[in-house]
Amino acid sequence: MGSERRRALILAATYAVLVIALLVGGGLYVRTLIAHSFQTAADLSTTRALAYSSLRYMLDEETGVRGYAATHNRLFLQPYNAALQPFATTLRTLRSDLTALENSAALASVNDMGAANSDYLRTVASRLLNESGENTEAIERHGKNVVDRFRADVAHVDALLTLREQIVNREVQSAIDRIGLLTGGAVALVLLISLLYAVQQANLAARIERERLRASEQRGEADVLRAAYATEKRIADTLQEAFVQRPLPTHPTFRFSATYVPASEEAKVGGDWYDALELPANRVLFAIGDVTGHGIEAAVTMNRVRQTLISSALLDPMPAALLARVARELYANKAPLVTAVAGFADAGTYEFVYSIAGHPPPLLIEPGRAPRMLDCGSLPLGAMPDNEYRTFRIQSVPGAMLVLYTDGAIEHSRDVIEGETILLAAVAEAVRLEAPDPATFIHNAVFAGREIGDDVAILTIGFAAEPAAGVRISADRAQAAFTGRLGVSQAESRASASEPQAARWTRWFGKKVA
Repeated sequence: MGSERRRALILAATYAVLVIALLVGGGLYVRTLIAHSFQTAADLSTTRALAYSSLRYMLDEETGVRGYAATHNRLFLQPYNAALQPFATTLRTLRSDLTALENSAALASVNDMGAANSDYLRTVASRLLNESGENTEAIERHGKNVVDRFRADVAHVDALLTLREQIVNREVQSAIDRIGLLTGGAVALVLLISLLYAVQQANLAARIERERLRASEQRGEADVLRAAYATEKRIADTLQEAFVQRPLPTHPTFRFSATYVPASEEAKVGGDWYDALELPANRVLFAIGDVTGHGIEAAVTMNRVRQTLISSALLDPMPAALLARVARELYANKAPLVTAVAGFADAGTYEFVYSIAGHPPPLLIEPGRAPRMLDCGSLPLGAMPDNEYRTFRIQSVPGAMLVLYTDGAIEHSRDVIEGETILLAAVAEAVRLEAPDPATFIHNAVFAGREIGDDVAILTIGFAAEPAAGVRISADRAQAAFTGRLGVSQAESRASASEPQAARWTRWFGKKVA
């Protein structure tokens, strides 16, 4: 808004400068016209005075000559002699002024006045002053005619000068009228600019008020959303805390570790979860999953899945049946989709039995072998009401460890294969260093120097290297667990770890990927 006010002030200042420039320019122009008109009027008055002065000198010449002719007294010649030189000078000045005034008609009359004076001096004055004995009456009559001609020329010059003076007076009046128009126009322009500025300021004030109200409404909405979000997050945090942090089983033959790290403190709670439950006959149930979406709905769906898995496992621990039962319930309740891995580990046979629903493949590491991805496939839970899930059995050995994780552990970059490679390396390093908390170690190794873009849950289930006291393992099963396991070549392990992307996706989603 400050910039708009500055623009409005700049525009108003520009208008003011334009008005001032117009007034000053117009004033100077009108002033020039008036000054020129007054100067011309003064010149006309001077010229008219010169014309009448020449007439006076002409009459002085005539009076002197006629007085001498009547009395032959030279005292009467004084006006005549006094008028000769001034007349000539006045006539020259008169011609010069009329030339400057560019009045050719009056100039012609002045030239005739000179010719008349010359004619008078030659044909009247010289003859009467010489006393030639001629008929003075006839000469004086001719002289009177010449003087009348001179008077007519002076009257013509005066009439022309009067006409020119009238023109000048009209020009002066026109200039005065222009001053009035200029002043009126300037006032109208100032009023118009003031009106426009006032309208602009009113619009600006109205827009500022609208934006202030909108900002206030947005702040109110934001406060409501923040309050709602805080409430939802508090509820979801409480639910997730209660669900995720359930204590893992403590069994002498199994080694558990788990971690859950949200994407950020500000992000809504996600649907990542893990669980483990001790079963009879030296077995433990394990599960990990990821609910689509965030917030309370995801947390409630997560709890529903976990409770269904646990209650169903008491009746039928087979993983495929567990997932099928959960899938039907989620589909019937129109709940969000869930990817999951569910299964159990048997300490008596060192066997992992699991089923998978659209989740990233489990990872197995055994003594003497590199980490490898296990088989996976099928659709997420809730996608179809009657989807069938396959049960996978993995015969393993003492010291083996199964790693379950959610997709945030491998999708931190755009390259899933690269993410899997980083995860395999982190698992191998955790086993090599005998990390006391493998899940946390794996998470820290994967995200060392990388940004966490999604929630991450990691669960590890490992067999102890030696059977615990009181745990019975049949000799044939133990021997079967070791047969052929420790002799697998490192080349086979590396081939499994570097499986092509298309094949990996085929295992993951349970269908061929073009």
